[in-house]
Amino acid sequence: MKRLLAALLALAALLGLGIAMHTVGGRHGQQKTVEVTNWKGKHVGIAKYIVMDPLTGNITFVILYLDRDVKKEIAVPFAAFSSYDHKNGVFILNVSEEKLFSVPEFHDSDLNNPAYAESIYRFFGLAPRWTEEKREKGIMM
Repeated sequence: MKRLLAALLALAALLGLGIAMHTVGGRHGQQKTVEVTNWKGKHVGIAKYIVMDPLTGNITFVILYLDRDVKKEIAVPFAAFSSYDHKNGVFILNVSEEKLFSVPEFHDSDLNNPAYAESIYRFFGLAPRWTEEKREKGIMM
């Protein structure tokens, strides 16, 4: 996971990938993209932004534009990505297309909504690192 984080941060810096912060009036910056595929190598969309927690510097979400059957932006927890394919320069997501296309659409106003953030983590079967559930189990991300 640390290698994936380092790869994403390096790519974000190199490509000028916009960074959205959890602040009111946060800006996305430039709109460069990185391809995202599923574990079978099938294109599912492009990562347009990363969302970082300004207090910890941790990446919480990747804003993914689905550009195939269903055209919309969705928030995907960073922890849902399984790896980065250095050879082809793509991020790999271990989520079925059906599940991906059923994720609620993302809107900028969702950045300041903790309930939305938690619901998206739970949609992907993950517990957000900021919840008591994670702290009680001693799990750190």
